[in-house]
Amino acid sequence: MRSKRPTLRDVAREANVSYQTVSRVINDQDHVSPLTRNRVQKAIDSLGFRPNRAAQIMQTERSHTIEVILFYSGFNNFLYEMARASQQLGYHFSISAITEEEFVPTLEGAASRFVDGLILLPATRGIEDYENLMELTDGIPFVQISGKSGSNIPSVMYDQAHGARLAAQHLIDLGHRKMAEISGPLLNYDGGDRHEGWITTLKNNGLDYSLSIEGDFNINSGYRAMNQLLDEGAEFTAVFVGNDSMAFGAHTALRERGLRVPQDVSIVGFDDIPEAAHFVPGLTTVRQDFELIGRLAVEFLVDMVENPGTPVHQRVLQPKLIVRGSTQAIT
Repeated sequence: MRSKRPTLRDVAREANVSYQTVSRVINDQDHVSPLTRNRVQKAIDSLGFRPNRAAQIMQTERSHTIEVILFYSGFNNFLYEMARASQQLGYHFSISAITEEEFVPTLEGAASRFVDGLILLPATRGIEDYENLMELTDGIPFVQISGKSGSNIPSVMYDQAHGARLAAQHLIDLGHRKMAEISGPLLNYDGGDRHEGWITTLKNNGLDYSLSIEGDFNINSGYRAMNQLLDEGAEFTAVFVGNDSMAFGAHTALRERGLRVPQDVSIVGFDDIPEAAHFVPGLTTVRQDFELIGRLAVEFLVDMVENPGTPVHQRVLQPKLIVRGSTQAIT
């Protein structure tokens, strides 16, 4: 049979100290002499003692755990960098993948999961008031990735509308005047803001912006939307697609119809996922640095956890247009 796991009291007996002293050593508290601390550590090593995590949480009221709450359709590009940044700052990292219906119950149950902070990746525009969200989390700090510009919710985000303006202006500067859009979901913060940036730029240049079909950020929706545009006989020389995955699907539909990119139709995507540079031709797109935004979100959240007076604010980053072979000038 498996031998009994050594307890804190076993360590205390081995070191000939009180169990309170052992607890202070484990939690790196003061008021323990170097000699006693060394004796307790030797007892820990000798017995192979491992602290009980639940007991530590009860005593310190801190779990050093950050939880990411994202929807099944949410971007996962951030996750690796958030996990790495959390570990570097001494925090564990957990993920809750949920549906929209589970959002409020998940926030309400955060305290029971012993997490110190939350990172939210919303799929649609939801609760946009900081106090309401803090009430749901029972005071657990949180940072949201993306969100409504100018809101009072602590967030790290890219200026999505500005990125779409860069894409639109690039196509206009190449001489395109008849253009289509395959947008992301308009109820999504990023999808809606990109759509608005696209429309605003075309409006300001006196161009028609009505040729638009809503997708869902999935590669298949890009394929379906492009086929719909072609089936309806839409005339366009360029298309702005709400993300790179949909752009890949749109390109497949064009190729199947015998249309060439960029000779017949120029394509601009959004995100600059790693596959975009290896697309044939290389995909012109708007770059977001997912590693940077993931790291900044974790650092912001840890700052809020460890310094409760940290001001609630938004950190807005600027995207960059990456020009590759999928766009060319009208000849």
